[in-house]
Amino acid sequence: MLNLGLLVITFFLLLAPRAASTAYGNGLRSGSQEESVPSTSGVPQATAGVRRVEKEPRVWEGPDGKPLPFKGPEEILEFLRTAADLEWKSIGEGITGASRLLLEKDGVRMYAIFRDVQVYKRVMELADGTTAISFRDDAIFECAAFELSRLLGLYIVPPAVERGMRGKDGTLQAWVPGTMMEKERLEKGTDPPDMWRWLMQRQVMQIFDNLIYNEDRNLGNILITKDWLLVLIDHTRAFRNYEKLLSPDSIRYCDRNLLENLKSLNLQMLQEHLGKYLRDTQIRALLKRRDLLVEHVHRLVQEHGSGDVLFSFYR
Repeated sequence: MLNLGLLVITFFLLLAPRAASTAYGNGLRSGSQEESVPSTSGVPQATAGVRRVEKEPRVWEGPDGKPLPFKGPEEILEFLRTAADLEWKSIGEGITGASRLLLEKDGVRMYAIFRDVQVYKRVMELADGTTAISFRDDAIFECAAFELSRLLGLYIVPPAVERGMRGKDGTLQAWVPGTMMEKERLEKGTDPPDMWRWLMQRQVMQIFDNLIYNEDRNLGNILITKDWLLVLIDHTRAFRNYEKLLSPDSIRYCDRNLLENLKSLNLQMLQEHLGKYLRDTQIRALLKRRDLLVEHVHRLVQEHGSGDVLFSFYR
C-alpha cells in the first residue's frame, strides 16, 4: 500500500506536472553542467516490455519527411562519406561554426551538419570568465562521441564521419529531423509524456557527459525527437585530459546495461575505435573517469540498494 507521503507527491505531480518539469529542466543552465539530481518519488514507472537501448532507435527521414532506406548506422556513415552536397547554409545556433548541408546520392537526400572548428590554446579565457588550460575545441570529437556512444549501446549521438568539404577539413554528422531543442521545450512549457523515462534519459546524459568530460552541455545542444528520445550534439569541447568526474553529484541512477557496457571498456577497445580521433592521454583519462563512474554507481547501490539506483528502460 502506498504511504501517505507518496500519495501526496503523486497528487502534486498530477496537478502540476509542468511546474515539476520546468523546475527540473531549469537546473541545467546554458553553458553549464550543473543539474540537480531528479527525484522519482511519485513518478510512475512502466511495468512491461523491458528493452535494451536499440541498435538504431529512430527512423531516419529525408527533407520531404519520408523514411530513408538506411538499414543501420553503417549505411548512414557510408552515405556521409560519399554523398555530394547540393546546398550549404550556416547555422546560427551554437559556437562551433556549423553549417547545414543537403546531401544526395543515388536519388537519396539527407541533411547533415558540417563542422570545421579546430582550436588549440595553452591558456583560454572562456565566455563565463573562467580560464581553461590546454584548451581544445575540435570538430573531430563529434566522431569520437558517436563511436563511444555505440560502444556503450546508447546511440544518443548521431552518426558522424571525418570529411573535408569545399576545401575545408572537418566532420559531417547526420541531421536528426523533426527535433526541438530543450530550451524550446522549456519556453513552450511542454511536458514529457512519460516523466520517469524522461528523467532516466537525463541521467544517461549525465553519465555520458561525465565520462567524456563535456563542459559544454547546454539547453541548445540537447535535442528531443518526436517520440521523446534525447539526441546529444556539439561535443567539440569534450574529451579533456582530466582524471576526475565533472559533476558526479548529478548522477543518482544508472541503466543496468549501460553500467555493464561501461565496465567492458578497455584500453585496446578504445584505441581501436577512438584512436584515430583521440590522443592516448585522452583515452587513458577517459578510462580513469570510467573507473570513477563505476565506483560512484556502486557506492549509490550500497547506500540505497540496487532497486532504487539501477533501472532498465521500458516501452
